Amino acid sequence: MKIFWILVQYEWRHFRAAKGLVVLTGLVLLVGLYGIYYGTTELARQRQHLAELPALARHNVEELKTKFPEPADAGEIGYYHTTFAVHHPLPWAGLSLGQRDVNPYYVKLRLLGLQGQLYAAENVNPTKMLSGNFDLAFVLVYLFPLLIIALCFNLLSSEREQGILPLLLAQPVSAGVVVGAKLTFRVGLVLGLAWLLSAVAMGWARVPLDGRVGLWLALVTVYCLFWFGVAFIVTAWQRPSAFNAVALVGVWLLLLVLVPGLLNVYVAAKRPVPQGIELTVKQREQIHGGWDKPKAETMNRFFALYPQWRDTATIKERFVWRWYYAFQHLGDQSVQPLAAAYSTGLRQRYELVETLNWLSPAINVQTSLNALAGSDLPTHLAFQQSVVRYHDALRAYYYPFLFNKTPFAHADYAREPTHTFTSTSETPTAVQGLWKLLLSTGVVGTVGLLLFRARPIQPR
Repeated sequence: MKIFWILVQYEWRHFRAAKGLVVLTGLVLLVGLYGIYYGTTELARQRQHLAELPALARHNVEELKTKFPEPADAGEIGYYHTTFAVHHPLPWAGLSLGQRDVNPYYVKLRLLGLQGQLYAAENVNPTKMLSGNFDLAFVLVYLFPLLIIALCFNLLSSEREQGILPLLLAQPVSAGVVVGAKLTFRVGLVLGLAWLLSAVAMGWARVPLDGRVGLWLALVTVYCLFWFGVAFIVTAWQRPSAFNAVALVGVWLLLLVLVPGLLNVYVAAKRPVPQGIELTVKQREQIHGGWDKPKAETMNRFFALYPQWRDTATIKERFVWRWYYAFQHLGDQSVQPLAAAYSTGLRQRYELVETLNWLSPAINVQTSLNALAGSDLPTHLAFQQSVVRYHDALRAYYYPFLFNKTPFAHADYAREPTHTFTSTSETPTAVQGLWKLLLSTGVVGTVGLLLFRARPIQPR
C-alpha cells in the first residue's frame, strides 16, 4: 500500500510538470465557472422578468379603468384586459436550464381563443436553438469527458513509448498497482473538480440542502466513472498513445454526437408530432370563419357545450360580445384533437427517449439533471396544462357578466382568477437515470477488468 501512495504522489508531481494538462484543467475550471455564471444569470433574468409582470398587469387595469368608466361592458374588458400565466423556476434550474431558455416561461393571455395565444409563444430565435444553453450541466456532460480523455489517453502508453515502463515493472510492484495508482490520481482530480464546481453552483444558486444534492453528486460521479471505465478499456488494449486518443475521441463523438443525432431522427419518425404553429393557423382560420356563420348556428353549438347559458336572450343585434367569445371558444374546440395530439406526441417522444437513453449515458445524465432541476419537457407540458385550466377559469369568471348582461365594475378586476405555477423536481426520473448509469458504468468497468486480466501488461 505504501508503494501505491508513492506512485500516486509521483502522478501528482508528473501532473504539475505537464503544463499542458495544468492549463487544460484550469481552462475546464474557468469554463465551468462561466457555465455557473451563465445559468444562474439567465435564471435571475427570468425571475426579474416574472417579477415585473404583476406591475404590467396593474398598469393595464389602471388604463382600462380610465378608458372604460363604470359601469363597463365585460366584453370590452375581456378583449383589452391582459393577464399573465407564469412559470416560476426552482433554484436548481440555474445548474441545468434544460427547456427554460427555449420554451416560454410565461404566457400573455386575454379572453380570446387560447390555442393561438398558447402556441404563438413557441417561436424562438433559431440561433439560440442552434447554440443551445450553456450551464454547469453542459460542462459536466460534454466537456468533462474530454478532460478525462486528455488525462487518460496515454495512461500507460507514454511510459512504454519513453522506455520507462520496463524499469517501472522491474520494481517489486505489479502492473495492476501502477494502473490503479494512475487512475486513482486522475479520478480524484476530476471528481474533485466536478464536486468543487457543483458546490460553487449550489451555493451560488442557493439550492436547498436536501436529498437532491446527493442525487446530483451521485449522477455526476458515476458519469465521470463511466468515462474512466471507457479509458480503462482502451488502455487494456495496450496500443500507442495516438491510437488511444483517436479511439477515445471516437467514442466521445459516438456517444455525444452520433447516437443522440440518430436517436433524435428515430424518435421524430416514430412519434410524429404536429407543430404548434399548425394549431395557431387552424384556430385562426376557424375563428375568422365564425364571422360569416349564422349567429344562431354558432350559439347552438356553444350551448351544446354550456347548456347553463341556453336560456339567455336571443341575439338580434349585429354584434354582441357573448357571440364573439362563443365563436372564439369554438375555434379552440375545433383544434382540440390537434392540441391533444401535440401534447400527447411530445410526451410519447420524451418517454421513448427515456426508454432508449441507455444507448448514450450523456443523454441519460442530461435528462436526469433536467428532471432534477424541474426544467425538463414534462414540467413544461404541466405548465401548459395549468395555462389551459387558468384560461378556463377566466372564461368561467367572465361568462356570467356576458350572458347575464351584468355591468363590470372596477372592483371586479380584483376578483379575477390569478395564475402561478412552480416547477417541481422529477426525482423518480433522476433516480431511474442513476440506476441506468450505474449499470452502464458497471458493464464498462467489468469489460475493462476482463480485458486487463486477459492481456497482461507488456513492457514493450
